[in-house]
Amino acid sequence: MKFDVRLTAIGVSIVLACLAQPAAARTCEAPPALTSIDPPRFYRDAGGYAEAIKPLHAFIAHVNKAADERDLDCVMELLASWARGSALLTIGANYQGDFERSWAGTDFALALLRFPNASIKADHRFQQIKPWLIRIAEETRDADRINHLDNNLVYWAGLDLISIGTLTDRGDLVDAGISRARQGIRDIGAHGELERELKRDERALHYHNFALIPLVFCAELASRRKIDLYAENNGAIRRLADLIVRAVQDERSFGALTNVSQQLFPWTFQGDLAWMEPYYARFHDSHLPPILGSRRPLNNPRLGGNVTAAWGAPLPD
Repeated sequence: MKFDVRLTAIGVSIVLACLAQPAAARTCEAPPALTSIDPPRFYRDAGGYAEAIKPLHAFIAHVNKAADERDLDCVMELLASWARGSALLTIGANYQGDFERSWAGTDFALALLRFPNASIKADHRFQQIKPWLIRIAEETRDADRINHLDNNLVYWAGLDLISIGTLTDRGDLVDAGISRARQGIRDIGAHGELERELKRDERALHYHNFALIPLVFCAELASRRKIDLYAENNGAIRRLADLIVRAVQDERSFGALTNVSQQLFPWTFQGDLAWMEPYYARFHDSHLPPILGSRRPLNNPRLGGNVTAAWGAPLPD
């Protein structure tokens, strides 16, 4: 019980960091670049992880707040400052750092993709940001500590590659990301299940939802290149989405896949349902408006901030 309480505290701190910043952070002055990132593993040392990751999560919240306020100048200034400082390019012994860098790079790219392409490319600071983000993507692409896992973290790495590749016009990165997304799509079974995530026991439902997030956003970005990932493996992403929607409506439905009682984090069926925004905008699934209506706006610190504002569609009256 103590362990779960500590993990919940971490989640609450992440959510609060995205919603409210101290007075000093309301300016557009970037904190010193965090060149090295080496938090202890999330499940092994919850308290140590929460403390070590605070500077990165605070910076991500600052970037996302500027994006939410449509302040491109501030987003550019923040990211250019960390680009000049070669932030996040040194990873330590704990492979949690690989995951955190991948998520951060994804967030930064998606925050910028909220703005018109011409405005981004016209800003001189983009010439500092671009090679830095490419370096983050390349480090993620080559991270053996991610690539061997064959689970949701590979799909998240795919989103890092696709989002940065889309932003920087690097087709090779987009292609590498799509190959990782396709691995996830192939992993989805006939009932929407992911065998590797079922092995999470009481966290299986949480990780099915967590795995779906990057797959939906990869599919959305791939569609800009006329690639329909939603159709692959006989509509596998939609099977997984249907599985999660049923579980949101009635958690007991997940019992068809596992008899283990499920434990969710506070954010599992809140900010981690952000995939529903682009998914509803595309498919207009009639089951989603009641879910979205009671939760909007959906914010996610791995997806560029306010996903409702960036990707959402109006709900029916």
